Amino acid sequence: MTGRSGTATTSGGPVPTRSRDGANDHGTMTGGKGRAAVASLRSMGRQPTILWMECGACSGESMAILGAEGRGKPGHTLPAFLEDHGAHLLWHPSLSLESPREAAAIIDRVIAGEQPLTLLCVEGSIIHGPNGTGRFDVFEGRPKRDIVAALCGRAQYVLAMGSCASFGGIPAAPPNPSESTGLQYTNSQPGGLLDPEWRSAGGLPVINLSACPVDATTMIETMSAVLQGGDLGLDRVGRPAMQKPCLSDPGEKRCRTVDKVGYACYGCIGPKFPLPKALFKHRVPAPASA
Repeated sequence: MTGRSGTATTSGGPVPTRSRDGANDHGTMTGGKGRAAVASLRSMGRQPTILWMECGACSGESMAILGAEGRGKPGHTLPAFLEDHGAHLLWHPSLSLESPREAAAIIDRVIAGEQPLTLLCVEGSIIHGPNGTGRFDVFEGRPKRDIVAALCGRAQYVLAMGSCASFGGIPAAPPNPSESTGLQYTNSQPGGLLDPEWRSAGGLPVINLSACPVDATTMIETMSAVLQGGDLGLDRVGRPAMQKPCLSDPGEKRCRTVDKVGYACYGCIGPKFPLPKALFKHRVPAPASA
């Protein structure tokens, strides 16, 4: 199978899904091939590696995971995650010291199979314009679309950080002049940069951490679960069980945006975001019952 970019993709078993009421449709996230890949990594004593690519993004997820803003528990930052899991950061555009040319060399080593890649984190929509060339968004002279597609073919697991990387987000809203998509979805339709049948080397589809931006706790808990071989409980659009509505309280799935900031929920964790309605509409929270 080939994705939109024409890059060859691999095919695995059915997508493990979890309905929003918590019921598992196809068993656990890392059953079979995924869990075996994690066990194999550990048995070889190989240090987990992370590469972060930023595409058509506002850097909201980067700022959240670096501790600048957003909901997150103390210590839920990327530097703390690296230390806790003994992971090696190959490159992050806001944290690493390497120049773009040096970063390109690291990326080329991954694509060539010379540098193992455990987690590929992609932030921002995949830009295919103008006219399908991908030249609206380039890195060291190459369309990022093509670079990300090649990296997906090498990574054990691929995580879409935020609504834009997951489903296309605001850049993919009509009329979509940048020809943006998500990694494996275009809005609510399966298929983006990658085909719906695509699976990573670890046997999973893209793990979609949607929100605008997704909070640091969701990102850290999901990456930790992947490295530990845990159950992500992916739902029908690839979102893990850790995914929660904005400003929700622990142990619940209800959006608390109205209660906490006085604005209506605008559906940023859904594949159809942005919804065709007025955003940031002020609402008065309902009084608490006696």
